[in-house]
Amino acid sequence: MVDPRQRSVAVIGDGPAGTTLAAFLARGGARVGLFAAGRPAAPIVGESLLPAVIPILRELGIEEEVRSYGEFKPGATFVLHDGAVIGFDFARNAGRLPGYAFNVPRDRFDATLREASRASGARVFDTRVRLERDPDGADRVRLAAAESEVRDYFGGEPEWIVDATGRRRTIVRLLDLASKAGARRDVALFAHCEGVRVDNAGHVHMDHLRRGWCWRIPLPGVVSLGIVVAPDALEGLGSTAEEQFDACIAREPHLQRVAAGARRVSAVARYSNYQWAAERGFGDGWALVGDALGFVDPIFSSGLFLAMEGAQVLARALISGDPAALRRYERRQRRHLAAWQRMASYYYDGRLFELVRMSRPENHGLFGRLTTQHVTRSVARILTGESTTGAYSPRLLAFLIRHGLRPADPGALRIH
Repeated sequence: MVDPRQRSVAVIGDGPAGTTLAAFLARGGARVGLFAAGRPAAPIVGESLLPAVIPILRELGIEEEVRSYGEFKPGATFVLHDGAVIGFDFARNAGRLPGYAFNVPRDRFDATLREASRASGARVFDTRVRLERDPDGADRVRLAAAESEVRDYFGGEPEWIVDATGRRRTIVRLLDLASKAGARRDVALFAHCEGVRVDNAGHVHMDHLRRGWCWRIPLPGVVSLGIVVAPDALEGLGSTAEEQFDACIAREPHLQRVAAGARRVSAVARYSNYQWAAERGFGDGWALVGDALGFVDPIFSSGLFLAMEGAQVLARALISGDPAALRRYERRQRRHLAAWQRMASYYYDGRLFELVRMSRPENHGLFGRLTTQHVTRSVARILTGESTTGAYSPRLLAFLIRHGLRPADPGALRIH
């Protein structure tokens, strides 16, 4: 093993994945340089934390700071096509995790994490660096034309370069790495609005629409309102994201109810590169973390959890110097992505909500009485982040969906 104090790591990207990684690497004794990757002016997707993130905040020593400006999140709520409102309380179903989380303004949350990485001993560079393919190695990248300050800090080239640039996927594009896309090609339009109604205070809301679905995330003073639809649903609705966003609200009865009289107070952000994963997570002196490795879907707010938990695991693997630890990191992240992908498919094809509906004792007698507690707990643990770190909930949910829905038709609950 190499002495971790001799390790040097350049982390490219100062979002939650990069800053969390930099903090844990520096705490492990590595020489870490954290570099910005550029940030959009519009809102950033990923504003709702899962309870599974809270232990990471505690380990970083920042939970109370996040609490001071975040919106307390005690649960999650689904609104179905028929208007049924289904709420899940974290405290009642969280298992081994804290029974709460926070919805966070991303500018403040990212700044908190950036300062945590600095306080942990990482060197935070305000300048951006460019990567290039290393001509001496087909599977290597290097810093391109870095300033002398950067070279001096690392004493030359860093031992590792980690891509935390999110869906820019810098190293994937640079090395032409193979990747796999998911089945959906949705577009998300979202903005911060005043005057949007929420059904349950603090809950992240996921609502069925006639076309697609929407999220409502309560933040201090505003609500993040996101509309997720297939690309063809936006045809003829305008040429700008703002025009399309406003037109979607105007044509959707549910959005008219919850956003009647609402006012946009931010630009409208547009995201379209959904459900994607690189087929490799590391190589010769490089690694991927967070959205740069894979992104599933915003439905269950899993993005920040995957980014920060993955960064924590990757930091341990890099510090250990054990190639097997990197392989375990890659396998773990693939299992996470696959599990969340299955959960997303249950949401889109209606099976998740048909199971919830069938499990209620008043609907299906013995089946409902036997499964209500198990279904509620399994779905709640998806929403807390616990389900993909253990085997019980995902396996039970898959079993119930496979064998419990045979007489049912979930088509009415499908996302169109």
